[in-house]
Amino acid sequence: MTSSDFAARSAPPARPPRSRLATLPTLRHWIITPVAMSVVVLVLGFVASTSALTGSELAVNQTMSTQHVGWLNTLSLAVEKILGPSGAIVILLALIAVLWFVRRTPIDALAVASISAFGWVYSLIFKYAVHRHRPDPTLLANPLSPDMDPNSFPSGHVCFAVSLTIALYFLFREKRWGIWVLVVGMVVSGLVAVSRVYVGVHYPIDVIASFPASIAGIILWCGLWNRFVPPILARVPLVTRLEYR
Repeated sequence: MTSSDFAARSAPPARPPRSRLATLPTLRHWIITPVAMSVVVLVLGFVASTSALTGSELAVNQTMSTQHVGWLNTLSLAVEKILGPSGAIVILLALIAVLWFVRRTPIDALAVASISAFGWVYSLIFKYAVHRHRPDPTLLANPLSPDMDPNSFPSGHVCFAVSLTIALYFLFREKRWGIWVLVVGMVVSGLVAVSRVYVGVHYPIDVIASFPASIAGIILWCGLWNRFVPPILARVPLVTRLEYR
């Protein structure tokens, strides 16, 4: 095989891919921006962990704990299961299956799943750096969910909801109704945030900080994706057989 033959075989297909997310929306300063956002989130976490602020936030948890009603309890605990680690993995696998095998757009499948996962997993940086303990359930009138993971800042459930919202918005942003995916998803993410305080496993600042925490991770991931991922996927047979036919 000559060098020209090898180059022809190695070069990505000339036809554009079927997927919409071969290139992700990104910022010009896709490294500096998420780093700056992450610093702000970390500072917020350390400040929130001070005893004075924790006491003020605990008062909110205690008030909400006295206002529990049956249907809200059921709904909040359902959200906890659906958006928890096991539920989130099932959601991501379902999205991959639909986008890859039904819509036959594997790049979209990998992009949506990776955006959702990276924005979610990125929160672990803050969890283990800040190491803020969850509200003490013994101080609540009706604690609903004693969580085994002691790290409270930020909320992984909210981070996943925000990340999934942005991933789906990227997928449908060219549709006339695409903006509604973002609006409705952010409203749902806000309700998830309230539910985590309602259940008693997060302080208010934990769930508020989850929004910039996950968005910072997504900005970073979009830049990394655009720089490294498309050339790799263009040479993967399982992808090219669907994308470039």
